[in-house]
Amino acid sequence: MKKYIPYIIILLLAVLLFLSVDKCSHEYSQGISNANALTDTITHFTNRLGTQTASIAMLEFDNRQLKNVVLSKDRQLQALISEFSKVHTVVKYKTQTVLDTVFVAYKQPLDSLPVFERAGTVSDKWYGFNYRTNNNGLIISDFTMQTETTILTGTKRKWFLGKETLIADVINTNPYITVTDIKAAEVTITVPWYKKWYVWLAAGILGGFAAAK
Repeated sequence: MKKYIPYIIILLLAVLLFLSVDKCSHEYSQGISNANALTDTITHFTNRLGTQTASIAMLEFDNRQLKNVVLSKDRQLQALISEFSKVHTVVKYKTQTVLDTVFVAYKQPLDSLPVFERAGTVSDKWYGFNYRTNNNGLIISDFTMQTETTILTGTKRKWFLGKETLIADVINTNPYITVTDIKAAEVTITVPWYKKWYVWLAAGILGGFAAAK
């Protein structure tokens, strides 16, 4: 058995070298992808449903990078993520709703009143619009509403030894916006059996024994 020990050690070192090279290659590829994502800009296009899609390249982080790069600069996001035992994806985006002109006609014009007209502007942190009203109705123009939305997916558990449940959280900063429906699914990508480390280890050991004979 002793004569096989050097071969086993060499094979183990070879497997560790392969895993190290594979990890370095993945980190290099990840770094290139993140560099491209940081300089990417939002692309708008019409999808197959005929509606508009906003698209941008995603950053890819591990837990350490997420804490150092994102959470250290965003305390609110850090508080939200602390509710998860494991975080899978983080998406933050801003939207603005814009309405040009809305006219609400009175069912019965106020002909019994003297002719009048009132106009003004309403400005709030979350919305704003101009208005004008007269005997015939109300006109609302330049209506805008904005919000910042955060989508978090991951696993939660009710207590530290409880069962993990896959959850999607959607949070809006605008208190006037309510999420009425969510449909979320995660696609599980299975690692091929021939890429798993123990397969390479077993193949190396068997190959070593075969070479020794």
